Amino acid sequence: MKKSLMTAIFFLLAIGVVGNSAKKINVKTRNFRKVSEKSVKLPNYDGVKKISIFVKGFESGPTVSKIILQMDDYRITGLDKNNWKVKTNGVERKVTNVYISDGKGKKAFDTGIVTLELENVFNQKTLKYEGSPFSYNIKKFFNEWAKEYVVEIDGKVTVDGENYSVNKKEDVINNRVSNDTALFNYRSSFSENYKNPITKKMENLKLEMAAYEPENLKKGEKKPLVIWLHGQGEGGDDPDIDILGTETSALAKEEIQKYFTTSGTDTKGAFVLAVQSPTYWMDEGDGTNGNGSGISRYTQILMDTIKEYVKHNPSVDTERIYLAGDSNGGYMTVNMIINYPDYFAAAVPICEAYAYYEYERNADGTYKTNDIEVSAGGENSAVSKFKETKKLWVTKEKIQKMKKTPIWFIAAADDRIVTPQKFSLPTYRDLLKAGADNAWYSYYENVIGTDEPNSRFSGHFSWIYFLNNQVEGVQNREKIKNSKDESTSGFEPSNSGKGGNKKAQLKGKTFENVFEWMNFQKKIKNR
Repeated sequence: MKKSLMTAIFFLLAIGVVGNSAKKINVKTRNFRKVSEKSVKLPNYDGVKKISIFVKGFESGPTVSKIILQMDDYRITGLDKNNWKVKTNGVERKVTNVYISDGKGKKAFDTGIVTLELENVFNQKTLKYEGSPFSYNIKKFFNEWAKEYVVEIDGKVTVDGENYSVNKKEDVINNRVSNDTALFNYRSSFSENYKNPITKKMENLKLEMAAYEPENLKKGEKKPLVIWLHGQGEGGDDPDIDILGTETSALAKEEIQKYFTTSGTDTKGAFVLAVQSPTYWMDEGDGTNGNGSGISRYTQILMDTIKEYVKHNPSVDTERIYLAGDSNGGYMTVNMIINYPDYFAAAVPICEAYAYYEYERNADGTYKTNDIEVSAGGENSAVSKFKETKKLWVTKEKIQKMKKTPIWFIAAADDRIVTPQKFSLPTYRDLLKAGADNAWYSYYENVIGTDEPNSRFSGHFSWIYFLNNQVEGVQNREKIKNSKDESTSGFEPSNSGKGGNKKAQLKGKTFENVFEWMNFQKKIKNR
């Protein structure tokens, strides 16, 4: 009996020992398998035919928000965002989603195209999104496409059940996709010979055009036209720079398009024409950015370009052509309604740079300058280097011409690039004193962004409020007209009131925002 018990105990212990040993072996085997899977090098997938960048515009400029891989292989499966690493122009980007798409980065099926969605990281110091495809030319003060934009991809795809490594590095600056620029489906240019205001010689000028044109127009239907004039940084020969640089594309989207109505129908929408100058709207003939107290070399060609577009497009309501622009474009907006006071139904100059006083000139017509260092976006702006006189550039005669066009100014009090006190504030005051009954001013304390909550921009960037549809309140006209305060002229900047504590009112109608007001304006014949 003892022998049998001892045998049984030994047998049980043996089973236990073997069992534990087996468990240990299994654990080691599983660990080995994990290590083996990691160490196995996957075969490289060489089916990526093309890499494109998807460029999206924001209020602070564009960024690359997607990478689109043209693979031409319909058997791709097993996409996992955690299997991908991406760098754009040397910046590591977090992949937030991976899916099969069409060529524009929209989800689709069986296309052989893979889109990697990227996280958009906003830099509070530069006030730009990381991974921007723009490069700022400090000599010209222009935004330009980066000379190269290198995308590095390290990922994994599954094709017919087999895993492959995707590893590629390529300059793709010319492979761009953008829904924002695609909205402007009409592209053209206008060229003609004009006399240079400084040299008095004939020269060939050319302006680029890009237009958003609503689809499915009914026969005989006419819609209003909004013309946008860009700022200093968006000149050149590629309207896409204009469309993306300050999010001009917002004018072609539902948030703003919904305010424009068509007489006699229930349809909504307006044409949007973005016109681009090769240099600056304030260029008086020497190729440089002027100071706002001269006549632009592009004055006549801009008018001819607008008329050429209207001639091309018989669906434009010629009694409802509206003009808006920021900074340089704000200068040009004022310049155009002075030179062509009977053409536009309304004008919206934003942070406008049409000087109130003249500046000193040399014998050859160029300007005398102060010896200061000019930097982009600093207090020593391109305007502040010139020597101001006390001779009015905005004369009584110009005020009488300006008052013929309904006008709505927009600016921020802390604008240090184009200070409102030397430009729009005294001009607006003079308009009111001259009896302008359809002139309004939205004046903000500073510029706070929307895409990134509480992002604080330069006070010059007041176009952000316009393109974000945040211009609602206006300044107290009577207070400004009767003010004796030389420091404020009766203006009271207001962010909470979205430009002021009053509302624009005309013919018994109160307007909730600048676009509702704009849509209501109609050219008065022989005004």
